[in-house]
Amino acid sequence: MTTIPFQPNQYPLEPGMRLLEASAGTGKTYSLAHLVLRLLTEKGCPINKILVISFTKATASEIKARISSRLVLALKGLESYTPKSLASCTDQVMNEWLESKVIDESTRLQWASLLIKALENIDSADITTIHGFCSRNLKREAIDVGNNIETEALSEEDNKELILEIIHEYWREEVLSLAPSQVKGLQNAGISIDCLVNSLIKIDNNPSIELKKIHQEIKHNESLSRQFNGWIQNCWDDFVLEWGEGGMQLEEDFRLQSLSWKKMGIENIRPFSIKPRRKRAIELTAWINEQTNKNEKTSSDRSPDYFSIRSNLLIKDYFHPIKIYEIERRNKLPISSLLKPKLQTSIADLCDKPSEMVLEHALIWSHEKLIQRRNQKGVVSYADQLKALDPGKTSNFKASSEFLLERLREKYKVVLVDEFQDTDPVQWRIINQAFSKSKEHFLLMVGDPKQSIYKFRGGDLTTYLIARKKAERIDSLLTNYRSAPKLMKGLNTLLNAGLKYSKLEAPPLISASKENILFSKSGTAPIEIIDIKGVTPTPTSFNDDLPSKALVEENIPVIVTNTILDLLQNHSDELNPHDICVLVSRHEQAENIRKSLEKANLPSRLVSKGDVLDSQTAKNVQLFLECLAHPTNTSIIKLLACSSLMQWDINKINACEQNGEIDEVIIRCVDWANRLQNIGLIGCLSELLGSKNLAMLSKQGRMLGDLQQCADLVQEAIHIKGLDALGAARWLSQQRSFSRDPTPESRRPNSDIAEKAINVITIHRSKGLQYKVVICPYLWQSPPLPNGPLWCIKNSNEWLISLNTGWGGSRNILEAAINESIEESERLAYVALTRAQKKLIIIWSMASRQENNPLLNLLFGKESHEYNRQELTQETMIKWLNSTNGTIKIHTIEALEELRVWKRSGKNIPLKIGPSPKRLLDKSWGRHSYSAWLATKNGHHDFLQNPKAIEEGKDTAQDEVSSKESSLNIHTGLSIDPYEQSPLAIFPRGPLAGDCLHRILQRIDFKIPANSLETTGLIDEELKKSGIDESLNNNIQEALGRLLSIPLGSSLGNFQLNQLNTNQRISELSFDLSLSINGQPITSSDIAEIFKINPDHRFGGEYSELLQELNISSRGFLTGSIDLVFIDKDDPEDARWWVTDWKSNWIGDRYQERQIFNCSPIHYVDKAMECQMKMHHYPLQAHLYLVALHRYLSWRLDNYDPLRHLGGYAYIFIRGIPSLKENKEQYYQHGTPGLFIEEAPLDRVLALDKLLKGGT
Repeated sequence: MTTIPFQPNQYPLEPGMRLLEASAGTGKTYSLAHLVLRLLTEKGCPINKILVISFTKATASEIKARISSRLVLALKGLESYTPKSLASCTDQVMNEWLESKVIDESTRLQWASLLIKALENIDSADITTIHGFCSRNLKREAIDVGNNIETEALSEEDNKELILEIIHEYWREEVLSLAPSQVKGLQNAGISIDCLVNSLIKIDNNPSIELKKIHQEIKHNESLSRQFNGWIQNCWDDFVLEWGEGGMQLEEDFRLQSLSWKKMGIENIRPFSIKPRRKRAIELTAWINEQTNKNEKTSSDRSPDYFSIRSNLLIKDYFHPIKIYEIERRNKLPISSLLKPKLQTSIADLCDKPSEMVLEHALIWSHEKLIQRRNQKGVVSYADQLKALDPGKTSNFKASSEFLLERLREKYKVVLVDEFQDTDPVQWRIINQAFSKSKEHFLLMVGDPKQSIYKFRGGDLTTYLIARKKAERIDSLLTNYRSAPKLMKGLNTLLNAGLKYSKLEAPPLISASKENILFSKSGTAPIEIIDIKGVTPTPTSFNDDLPSKALVEENIPVIVTNTILDLLQNHSDELNPHDICVLVSRHEQAENIRKSLEKANLPSRLVSKGDVLDSQTAKNVQLFLECLAHPTNTSIIKLLACSSLMQWDINKINACEQNGEIDEVIIRCVDWANRLQNIGLIGCLSELLGSKNLAMLSKQGRMLGDLQQCADLVQEAIHIKGLDALGAARWLSQQRSFSRDPTPESRRPNSDIAEKAINVITIHRSKGLQYKVVICPYLWQSPPLPNGPLWCIKNSNEWLISLNTGWGGSRNILEAAINESIEESERLAYVALTRAQKKLIIIWSMASRQENNPLLNLLFGKESHEYNRQELTQETMIKWLNSTNGTIKIHTIEALEELRVWKRSGKNIPLKIGPSPKRLLDKSWGRHSYSAWLATKNGHHDFLQNPKAIEEGKDTAQDEVSSKESSLNIHTGLSIDPYEQSPLAIFPRGPLAGDCLHRILQRIDFKIPANSLETTGLIDEELKKSGIDESLNNNIQEALGRLLSIPLGSSLGNFQLNQLNTNQRISELSFDLSLSINGQPITSSDIAEIFKINPDHRFGGEYSELLQELNISSRGFLTGSIDLVFIDKDDPEDARWWVTDWKSNWIGDRYQERQIFNCSPIHYVDKAMECQMKMHHYPLQAHLYLVALHRYLSWRLDNYDPLRHLGGYAYIFIRGIPSLKENKEQYYQHGTPGLFIEEAPLDRVLALDKLLKGGT
């Protein structure tokens, strides 16, 4: 049928079925809005009698907005209408309408009233998607047709969640019930959770195609485990029978076929050969015999397992019939019949049929379960809504579709269908049956077949063409409002040959854009074609002098980046980064382009349904959560350390185990795991990163924004599901394992919303958008080959399940799918080329096996399919495009360009610093602890500290002290060590080991023997948690036995810790004490003066000098945690109270190469412990603990008297406690090794308490 140029004010509005074809950029939404205006006024059709259907919610919203603005503009024109005022209206079409249609005053007032009423009801008008249209009308008529009035539409996202749930259930209950080797075989065949999910989504979303039972031997109501082995056995028996009859001859037939191909001049016939070096038939026969003999001895099944079958490369990669087809297709040969039909079919069945049967079983089971679950939940999918109105199918609901269609005819008098090229067969059946046959309805379909690119969503160009034939009239929009005139002229030249494969014409358009081409400088052209040269062909190519697709694609990101740099540098006054758009085919290409732009310091954003959980940042968050879940796995900790979150270099990684930094990270991970619920994942990450790493991340493009978004998503799951670190790690891993289509809004990268950045977008997502400059770098590629396992048979309403479609009777299905893919690729190219407003850049390259690319016909003309490869030169391209009068420019770029870096142009503004503060900032106020004070020691190495340890004032540094000269002579004067090795001599050292021992001592019951089952189990638990060898359990038991039973001596006499019950001790007594209330900061000198009091007690004047090396100046709060507080009698009011601190410091003798020489109680004698006390300022810690205990008792203990109740401090060096036998022998006469016990120097403690309170 001949098309008619669309005239907006003369277009007939009488009932009938019509089609309006709108090429890209021709203003179809504007035209629709104007037609609605005319229908409301000229025909007096109320807004509630007009149905407008579009493809997406976004386009429906845009149409509603355009209609509203059009009605408002018309209303203003009607209200102020006079013949003289027409010139003031900027809209020519509106002016013409007012001038030609408003014939008198009464018409003007009547139409203004109609428009006011329409605007009042515009929000309730049916301007919606096809699914919204179905949902609304099903609810409206629910009572009359017996439908559930409470039924809700299930969003695509929620529907996919339900599908994921069902597929996981099937996989767990059915697939994993098979033997592991069978599951492995299925996975080898490509059967996976992802495969099942994607296949079920495809089936569920397309109501026009049904999944029917193909293999009659499948019992769909019976479990998979009871059938699968039988399926393999049947395939195996058929194969063995056929192979025995013709296997040897089949190999000879392959050789003869190879000879025939060689005579035809075909070089690449792999895997076949005219002189094969191997006797493959003999090898396969031997394998068959081996499998048969093995299974007769070991199994009741005569067949091998499925993985063994799939792993046999002779079956899969040589004798499988698909191999001959691949050669014939690759070399464009006529498709031959099978050489040995029965045998080759049995080979294919053995390899593929079990997997195909599992797929059928899985999909039918899952689809039935999906329908059942939706019914139980009272929800319907989008496809369910279409089925309910489908007149060509039996509805799944009680609603009568014919009754519904009649009610639709009564409700609507005008139906406008936008984006009609994306309509599927069911949608068309509903529209066709309801409105096209009526003589009382105005049905207008608006679309562009050249932009039919959503086949994966069910869009069907065939449906459009069928409807086109039925249309009573076809009009075309031929004026383009997007592209500049010269650019439009160049596009008309490119598209002059039409879309060859789709058999669609591209009519030349006239540009009505007021824009000029972007650049007025000489030598520029609105369309630029970049011809890539210099890519070296791959040596493995057979009879092919072209480079591979992969080799060419490697060069694209750099070429695109440098091209953009040239644009920005040469035309900085006309162009900003956000004016540029790079169109890609796949998300992987988009990511490669973005990485290249980032290296060049160019801002970019992905305008796509990208998923933040697919980003590298999400992998880093996953790694961090794994560290929290498994903090003792040093391999994961090291991966975290070298990630972008911590950024340790190789030298620091290598040294971390020696200097203890890796242990500090481990302890922090343990602490973060414990505090995850309280401070959240963001809080943990903030403590990990610190200000320095945060600043560095802020310079790495999107990373910081993605980190915040990923953490928010995980934190929400932690909050809703109550997850711990392990649960959060598993949740994130599961979310990252399965792609979401569509991507939930919450998971679309917020970093992609950046303004003033180069747009990188897939062609599918670009439809409806426009940019000043468009770059198309990948249109030289052929579309990828379609893959199964689910295939749609053309002109049929059934799905086909096939792993290797392409041979035998099903080969036509693959050919049809390939042709459809090629056709859609050129329609995608049309969409890409027509996004440009001012400049279009196309990258072209010849590459191996890319002859089906969509550019060939556009760049080389209608006869390009008749050219051989040597004729597809730049000269041929220039000849075809010669008549463009400078609108198209072709130039060559050599591959392997170096990436350049963008430098913003602009004025050099001198940098200035802000005003300096006129007073010193007070750094003394804050939260302080013993550890924080110790860190001020001059020359102290600032190790990474555990925040909780710092907060509680714990001593986490478990140093070792050793000397090349034996400690015996230094501290005891003995020449021989009389003690046995400490049971903890070989126990690991470092803060992680110390923390493990502390937790054990915190949890055990002192009155229960150390070798009891309860204590042993507790020790095992803590060793596992810390990642320490569990064989050391006995060593810890022995050390605990010594510790709990040794008499403490000194003022405590024969008192033993195993005498303490739970009401006589307090573990981990935390405290917060005020510092210097209304006074001056406390300084090191102030504290040193305090230690000069009670000179008869230890650590007096001499130690006070050591305190001067600390740089303390503090106000605010002192915080800490005492390992143990105990009383030495049963009655708290009669007992003395003692503070205890566990010390796991390793002291011993070692020689070269860090070889341990000795670690025994002799190394923990009084003098050695005193050295340790001074070295780590333990006296300061002990006195602070005594002050805390003094205040605690003054608040809690009735009749508290420090002279009577305050006992002192006991520092217990766990590794140095001797056995009871050794203690009785009294090898060392000056106290018990490992026990450093002192009574409280009361005057000193009270003075320190006063100092902390008052500051002076």
